[in-house]
Amino acid sequence: MRIVILGAGFGGLNAALELERRLRRHPEVEIALVDRHPYSLFTPMLYQAATGAVEPGHLAYPLRGLRRRRLDFYEAEVRRIDLAGCQVITEVGELAYDHLLIALGSVNNFFGVPKAESFALPMKTLREAMAIKYRILEMFRRADLEPREAERRQLLSFAVVGGGANGVEVVASLYDLAHKVLARDYPRLNPHEIAISLIEASPGLLAGVDTRLGALALRKLQALGIPIYLNTRIVGIDQERIHTAEGKHIPVSTVIWATGIRPNPLLEPLPARKARDGRLEVAETFEVPLWHGVWAVGDNAFLLNPKTGQPLACTAQVATQQGVAVGRNIARAVLGESPQPFRFQDQGDLVALGRNASLARLGGRCFNGFPAWLVWRLAHLWKLPGFRNQVSVALDWTFDYVFQRDTARIE
Repeated sequence: MRIVILGAGFGGLNAALELERRLRRHPEVEIALVDRHPYSLFTPMLYQAATGAVEPGHLAYPLRGLRRRRLDFYEAEVRRIDLAGCQVITEVGELAYDHLLIALGSVNNFFGVPKAESFALPMKTLREAMAIKYRILEMFRRADLEPREAERRQLLSFAVVGGGANGVEVVASLYDLAHKVLARDYPRLNPHEIAISLIEASPGLLAGVDTRLGALALRKLQALGIPIYLNTRIVGIDQERIHTAEGKHIPVSTVIWATGIRPNPLLEPLPARKARDGRLEVAETFEVPLWHGVWAVGDNAFLLNPKTGQPLACTAQVATQQGVAVGRNIARAVLGESPQPFRFQDQGDLVALGRNASLARLGGRCFNGFPAWLVWRLAHLWKLPGFRNQVSVALDWTFDYVFQRDTARIE
């Protein structure tokens, strides 16, 4: 019997580890994990790689070491999923399955904004994070050599699109990098010429999170002098400006796209029921209706939270819990037992706001400042897979805190 897991993100990796733990005494069961990268990326801290707070490689957990756990890892690009034929077609051949877990994650969604894909910088992969870092450093380098003030201001204008947790953390970390690190590296530049803004289409920040945290984030960012554009819908982007439906034309040289995802395009042709956003509708056990032995989690699964009546969000916290639960259910199915319904356990919210500042909601209580910052760091360090990665990131943070953030650009 073969269980095939597509994707080694939070859902897929945790499912694979749970399956290995529960089925280690059943050598007749093969667990195959397929991903196009040889590592699992810890995306909640990807923005820190983009702003030089941590080394990019320290967020990547190597997957080939999983072979020691009886997991069979395939580094391959998935081309097509054949549900009728119970097989997955990859770049290196076909992979038959008895049980299939679809955990392929998501891709960037630019919502049809003209030129957004050409001029905005997304941040979902290590390569994209490094492109953002190099772009920021290049803009400062060029501004340092530019004698005209208007041109310098244009080069030093940055906009982050998206007021969710990702966008808020990006803009706060970018502020720290620009004003507390690069401003010292380039003493000829006037810090007042640096412009960093945040653009959000909804009425507030941190949608889907406790409204108290959204209000706190707004006040904290405004106190730093960061312009916040709420209720602002982008209708176009070019090399020098962001154009909005409200008639604003915001000068900007660098646009960081920190909003919008859609399920992996491999889901589109599948003959299964889908929600409006393209995710596969699943039962409470993560089984895909009408397709025996097919399961889905994370950004690929549409499941309502019975406590709120709202769809579960596409977050790392949700995907992690779902991964463990679906691993348990697939193991139960393999052993002839009935799968159990999933119940999401809200563990709170943590949002970083730069050096010594964070927002936190734990046990219904909201707090901020240094205590929240300390909780944020400890929680993310604990959740980061791999002891070596944990030690490496802890050292990165120590050097960043005591010395100066890494601003080297290595081609």
